[in-house]
Amino acid sequence: MTDGSESRTELRKSLRDQRRQLTPEQRAVSQHAAARHLEKFLGSQPPGLLGTYMPTDGELDINHTVDNLRDLGWRIFLPVLQTDLQMEFAEWVATETLQPNKFGILEPAAPAELLSASSLDVVLVPCVGLDESGNRLGFGAGYYDRAFSEHVAGTERGTKLVGCAFDLQLVQGLAAEPWDVPMRYILTESNLRPVTNPDTE
Repeated sequence: MTDGSESRTELRKSLRDQRRQLTPEQRAVSQHAAARHLEKFLGSQPPGLLGTYMPTDGELDINHTVDNLRDLGWRIFLPVLQTDLQMEFAEWVATETLQPNKFGILEPAAPAELLSASSLDVVLVPCVGLDESGNRLGFGAGYYDRAFSEHVAGTERGTKLVGCAFDLQLVQGLAAEPWDVPMRYILTESNLRPVTNPDTE
């Protein structure tokens, strides 16, 4: 774990570099451990709508467990970028064709329906950096923050936002910007746990 004293730009570069330096063996072990934590977490609650992501730039990849989650009854959704810089979610059907978006990230090619982030029960959110209070550092494009801008944490039906990262991406005291939407849970290879900030519970 590092501290958050660097600028967001410097910290983003440093953490992305560290993440990309993981060996294939380290990455595989960590991702399988994180997937087990996720399966246990989701298996302990009624199945619903789960938003995940297609990893890029060395992000934590738990999608090898998608079939297991479907077997548990979860419907799986992926982000779909819109022309107005917004992001919605489309169901990821096992046999469906995926196509790259403008960033080269795969998304459903012809979604039958698009849902807002707040329509989902749980959303896995990729992070460049993350602290124990749920403050998240992303790529900087703001798609996730805009998608969750109307999300009110702490409501009974509120979407559970799970920040996903490797342990090495955890940061102490990450400064939050006014538009940042905090995570409610943290998923790494070590565990899946609620954040320590009671305001996001």
